[in-house]
Amino acid sequence: MFRWQARTIQRSPQLVLLALGAVTLAMLAGFLVRDQPEGPIDSTGIFLPAGSDLAEATDAIRESFPEAADLRVVQILAKGDVLTANGLRSIRDLQAAIISDPAVEPFLVDEPLYGYVQLIELAAADVGLSLDAVTDTQVSLGLAQLAQDPERAELNDLLGRFVARDDVGTPIAGLSLIILDDVGDALGQETAQLRAHEIADSFDASPLDVAIVTLAKSDAEGKDAREQNLLILTVIALAVIVVLLALFYRTQSDVHITMLGLGMTILWTLGAVSWLSPGGVGIVDPDNILLTLVPVLLISLSVDYALQIIGRYREALRDNAAQGDDPEPDDDRSGRAMARSVRLCGVPVLLAAGTTAVSLLANLSSRFEPIADFGIIASIGVISGWIVMTSFVPSARLILDRRLAAKGREPTTRPVADTIPGAAAVLPRIATAVVRRPIQVLGTAIVITVLAVVAANNLSTTFSVKDFLPKDSDTFKSFDFLEENFDGSATLMTVLVETDVDSNRAVQDLTGLHTALIDPVRRPNGIVGAPLASAGTLLADWTSQSGQAGDSYDADVAAAFESLAAGNEATDEEVRRAWEQLRRADPEGFAEVIDLRTDGFDRTIIQIPVAVKDNEALQDLIDELEWLWRGVSGEITVTGGDALIALITEELAASQALSVGLVIAAALAILVAHFGISRSRPALGLITIIPIAVTLAWLLGAMWVLGISYNMGTALMVVLTIGIGVDYTIHLTHRFLEEHEEAERVVDGIRNAMTTTGGALLASALTTALGLLALLFSPLVPMQELGILAAVAILFGLIAAFTVLPSLLVLWARYHRWRAH
Repeated sequence: MFRWQARTIQRSPQLVLLALGAVTLAMLAGFLVRDQPEGPIDSTGIFLPAGSDLAEATDAIRESFPEAADLRVVQILAKGDVLTANGLRSIRDLQAAIISDPAVEPFLVDEPLYGYVQLIELAAADVGLSLDAVTDTQVSLGLAQLAQDPERAELNDLLGRFVARDDVGTPIAGLSLIILDDVGDALGQETAQLRAHEIADSFDASPLDVAIVTLAKSDAEGKDAREQNLLILTVIALAVIVVLLALFYRTQSDVHITMLGLGMTILWTLGAVSWLSPGGVGIVDPDNILLTLVPVLLISLSVDYALQIIGRYREALRDNAAQGDDPEPDDDRSGRAMARSVRLCGVPVLLAAGTTAVSLLANLSSRFEPIADFGIIASIGVISGWIVMTSFVPSARLILDRRLAAKGREPTTRPVADTIPGAAAVLPRIATAVVRRPIQVLGTAIVITVLAVVAANNLSTTFSVKDFLPKDSDTFKSFDFLEENFDGSATLMTVLVETDVDSNRAVQDLTGLHTALIDPVRRPNGIVGAPLASAGTLLADWTSQSGQAGDSYDADVAAAFESLAAGNEATDEEVRRAWEQLRRADPEGFAEVIDLRTDGFDRTIIQIPVAVKDNEALQDLIDELEWLWRGVSGEITVTGGDALIALITEELAASQALSVGLVIAAALAILVAHFGISRSRPALGLITIIPIAVTLAWLLGAMWVLGISYNMGTALMVVLTIGIGVDYTIHLTHRFLEEHEEAERVVDGIRNAMTTTGGALLASALTTALGLLALLFSPLVPMQELGILAAVAILFGLIAAFTVLPSLLVLWARYHRWRAH
């Protein structure tokens, strides 16, 4: 294959360029068929793991309770002394302005308002006061009485959750909510959320400072930031690469050729995105936040292939010159040198690109669709880079050098390693030291690796809506304020219960759960109020005559359910009749919370207001809810609100652990098969992979040291570490085998490999690391962390390739020499 490629480039480089140009046009045609995705932006919803219990429960809620599915909360965050009479009226008027707007009104739930203003209105109504005429003195006195009234302790507790105070107890902020349904129009619901921001911006809420917090605005800000910074990051990465290539090549033409190759690689990849997006195949979401990483990644990785080709080409030119000082005029030295370069680089570069592509494709095992899409596109980009850099770069270089030869000028033969100050002197010394003490080097590496693994066990896994926001945006700052003062952003959780409600046991379980959730003492921390809708609240409305339950009391319904509670021997038919009696009394309310099904288990929902500070508290809340349900554990699923964040946090580490395992197994299988078939030395495949496993352990340990959590961005870097690091070990192993066949001593083989290929690897590592450090200019914190980890991973990969790998190769070579003797 590579001999054919080398001959084709040597004989017809212009034809190769023409073929590459045709492919480029074909890929760019994808922009003509690409359509914009329909539906609103959903930066967190797209991470819902396919096939998970949460995904199935969400679908079940949409089927049985469409009005309860896809609820969104407009949070009105008021800052200042929110408990003054004017402040209360101001927020009430702002709520009224929002819910009366024609763009918002169609999406309101039955009782859309919730928060500190409504709680104070309720307390004022209990004593015969109206918010329209209340004074500051009356508000203060009423709040003091409320705090001392044990009968209204729950109301006071709720008010405390929606009003933030400073250390001395002065009110500093208040939170109010407006709940929206999508009514089958998700885009309209998104527009309604954005309209709330517009209304608040033009509303005079003095004396308070008001901010609106919605997921729609968060998603819009995140998308705008990604689109604006994608170009900036790409330009920065390209600028870094240009400077480094100029330093390494020392020739403008090589820099220009490589940059043109990078441009072609990016165009191919963007064209592939278009072909696979809606309008084309339709399997990739072009708005995927993770796809913004691909251009920077390709810029950094693809340069490695060009450096290897050019480095080998210059080396071949020097060898040709050493064999004959006076070549004939028609002697094609450049053609022969380029053919040799392509032929010798073919296998290691293909293995490097192939294992990198496989490492990226391993993301297809992830249950997170954005990660799987990233794996597809990034792997296409890597293969595109391999094709372009091993075809375009040598063809263009050969055409230019033949023109130079026709003018009587010689092409550049300066080794790439010589362009890095000190590399030519340091690398042989490292090789000599490693060869002399391989056991000590490996022992040190093992100790460091064990310490890194211990540290990695303490890594935390995180996922947050803020991950997708610029850290200087207003929404990001509002989320921070909510976390610091209100235990997090307020959301609605919907608990789905799938059980046979005909049984008396189910009635008791539902009643018991409702009793716990309305009790401020018993309900889990993080729930900021009684259920807004549930079978329990519906039953309480129709079976209780207390003032709190409402005016819907029905004696027949109450009698039916009292008989169920009186004894445990009620038949399923008796229970079914009781439910039917409740449905006849309130058909609309019944349909909103209970679905009696003929196929499969019945369904009922419980909607609860929630505000939690972090993922750990969120998971504790979900665990407590599941514990409070006395039925079968699989009957209850917590959905909506931040339940998705809890699931993502739980799934992320496990999902990527599987991907890492698959990558290592696939890379090991490829390398073992290659070395086993080509050299009858399958153990070399294992030797080539071991430094990668060491690098991975060091990286995870470094994450703990640097205080970087395991999140959606850093999870990708863990997999990429394998793809990046294996490039170094493959090239170095191949070059050692070539040198080992000619050198009499093992130390000479290691030294020559380190001096030649090691220098090129050092250059490619610098370009990759500095290129990926462009991510530090991203406004998104996870992307900045990814850039830092990329540089750390490349550093560790080089250290492992220059120390662990040579030590293993020395022991391997000595073992085989011993066997031969």
